[in-house]
Amino acid sequence: MLRSVAIVCLATLVLAGCSMPKPASNVSAEDLAGTGWELQHWQQRNGAAYPLMPGGNGGPISIRFNRDGAANILSGNAGCNRYRGGYTLGGGYLQVLPAATTRMVCLSPERAKLEQDYLEVLTTATTLTRARDPGRDLDTLTLASDNGDELLFVRVMNGEPPEPAGNTVGGGMTGQ
Repeated sequence: MLRSVAIVCLATLVLAGCSMPKPASNVSAEDLAGTGWELQHWQQRNGAAYPLMPGGNGGPISIRFNRDGAANILSGNAGCNRYRGGYTLGGGYLQVLPAATTRMVCLSPERAKLEQDYLEVLTTATTLTRARDPGRDLDTLTLASDNGDELLFVRVMNGEPPEPAGNTVGGGMTGQ
């Protein structure tokens, strides 16, 4: 009888451990401050690669991390528009706060959908993992969302992702 109770208790603990999310972020806000990244690959939850289209009226999708006093700020280019918002990173988890965006019109419906989908994945992000390969001078950042999408960014060496010219036309930032 005692052995059966012990087995049931052990099985319950194992199942509870499997169902709890495990922290996966291996980077701190301090490590990210002043760094800029460009999106290189998007692995969707179904395993397929999301097609990243270059050009259009936007630049490459990018993200930049900064500090403003005690606040953690992220900004970048979402495809057609620039965005800026806050984030928290602690205990292995990431939380992206609602971002403000400019109001440029995307020149193609496909580019508009890419931007919309990117901002959705960004706001559902839960972890950031960073991998460095000094031998190849490669620094990558993987942002994973709670729905299973993973965005792979490569560090821009000067820390400044490019800002497309003329991206302020059409109004200022707006809450999303």
